[in-house]
Amino acid sequence: MIVMLIIGLIIELVDIPFYLKFLHSGIVQPSIPFICMLWWFIDLGLYNGFTIIMSWSSFHRYLFIFHDQIFLQGKKRFVFHYLPLIILLLYILIFYIYVIIFPPCKNTFDYILPVCNDYPCYLDNVVLGIWDSVMNSIVPTFVVCISSVTIVIRVHYQKRRLVNQRNQWRRQRKMMIQLISGSILYLIPNIPLNVSIFAHLCGVLESVGVEVERYFDFLCYFVVILYPLVCLGFVSEVRKKMQLRRLFLLQRAQRNATVIPQKTHEQIVR
Repeated sequence: MIVMLIIGLIIELVDIPFYLKFLHSGIVQPSIPFICMLWWFIDLGLYNGFTIIMSWSSFHRYLFIFHDQIFLQGKKRFVFHYLPLIILLLYILIFYIYVIIFPPCKNTFDYILPVCNDYPCYLDNVVLGIWDSVMNSIVPTFVVCISSVTIVIRVHYQKRRLVNQRNQWRRQRKMMIQLISGSILYLIPNIPLNVSIFAHLCGVLESVGVEVERYFDFLCYFVVILYPLVCLGFVSEVRKKMQLRRLFLLQRAQRNATVIPQKTHEQIVR
């Protein structure tokens, strides 16, 4: 969760301001290759990285709910909790630094289109282009979908066995709701987008569904913008400290009037 929040924060601080500045001026500013490569790295690399980490998070949450004993031992906790995350982060950085910053081809930058046309030259490479589209976007989205459905089905059938174990059932239900909320937020714009990408890889003309892709591609920004709110809704300690009801003026603090008895003149004299 923390890793995805950090990635989302970087996207919000770099990608979105670049886009707003382009919409205001109609041109990428400053119009230099470095800005385009930086924008591609954030827009393509980090967003696909967000997708990859979310897919691992879905599978990790499945293990944490139904096989939590593997996280109790030091070695297994490192293997199943920390090591996969470290490997995925290194893969994301190495792959996108190579294909965007040091590409095996010559990039063409179009400064009058958003995200400099958002089409690095490696996407024309048969191996790198298909690998990026399938393994870094389509497959992780499929994993998020399957993991979420699997957890819902298994928790539903396991509910009967945990009738007498209320604490364990509540913990599983909370983690399931948290996972499903984040997954739905991610899947709404990304399923149509990845279906369209997969159709183009299968031979459908590139001109088909271009307008639809633009809308869903733009909606993907709401995933990183709204994801912190999904996380906040399930962190009870933070929610209690912030006192959201008072923050949004949904509940006003009530002051009870206190009546203080006043002493009479005779009591004061005495």
